[in-house]
Amino acid sequence: MPHLILTPGDPTGIGPEITAKALQRLGEFPDMELTVIGSIDALEKASVDLNLPIPRNDLIRYRAIEAELPGAVAFRAIDAAVKMIAEQKADALVTGPISKRNLLEAGYPYHGHTEILEELAKGYFDAKDARAEMLFVYKNFRLMLLTRHIALKDVPAAITKQGAVARPLKTLISFLRKQLDVSEPHIAILGVNPHIGEVGGEEEEKYITPVIKAVNAIGASTLAGPFAADGFFRGFSVKDNPYHAVVATYHDQGLIPFKLLAGYEAVNVTIGLPFIRTSVSHGTAEDIAGKGVASEDSLIAALHAALETL
Repeated sequence: MPHLILTPGDPTGIGPEITAKALQRLGEFPDMELTVIGSIDALEKASVDLNLPIPRNDLIRYRAIEAELPGAVAFRAIDAAVKMIAEQKADALVTGPISKRNLLEAGYPYHGHTEILEELAKGYFDAKDARAEMLFVYKNFRLMLLTRHIALKDVPAAITKQGAVARPLKTLISFLRKQLDVSEPHIAILGVNPHIGEVGGEEEEKYITPVIKAVNAIGASTLAGPFAADGFFRGFSVKDNPYHAVVATYHDQGLIPFKLLAGYEAVNVTIGLPFIRTSVSHGTAEDIAGKGVASEDSLIAALHAALETL
């Protein structure tokens, strides 16, 4: 029976609330063990506020992480979870949202989960070459980000770094083949500039197209593009999507159309690690925390995705 770890995330956000709601739906996962690691006090408070009792049975366990600062709770929960997986005490990790601001306040200089997990994998799994990438999944639609949480003005420079295009694509192709049994991945890549450089910009010609040609020359995978991002999603069908994955060159370019299509069923899957990690596709939403209106749908979808990927 698969054993998943769930970290609710930052206790000041909606993580405890959506976790409390998701725990009421464990009937959807009859063949799963679950360990919840994080602020159990925050989870219990959310459960009381929502009038949703925390389930307690032989298939679910709770492990409290205590710290003065919420960012420390979030980080230490993730650390404990990865350690458990490395010790083969659990099979995969599902995470709620964390706050970069709170991480920094607690002394952890990370942009988010992806960077934390990459660092922990290098330590607990001795995976010195681990390179985590963000892949968003909704049914037949998979979207990977070439660059992650960086300012828009920094995107062109990030793409010009050695391996910045080829390395994530290699990780994506490997994931599609090994985890999803796609023998010949077909992947679309979006350009950086309007009209893929027709009105200015050289990133497509100098850094993206050469990688596409090199991969296609090897065979067994087909990279298409670069495509102009403004027109690529016109008429896009999740059901009849001809690509195994789409690669966006920066955060909002890909995640705006993705979240419009996926809604709250969007899931973030971290690839390139020696273990499976899935996550909600939204942030801590502290402005609505405690109001009882946050949806647990993305967290439920993340639990399903983890089980399906194992």
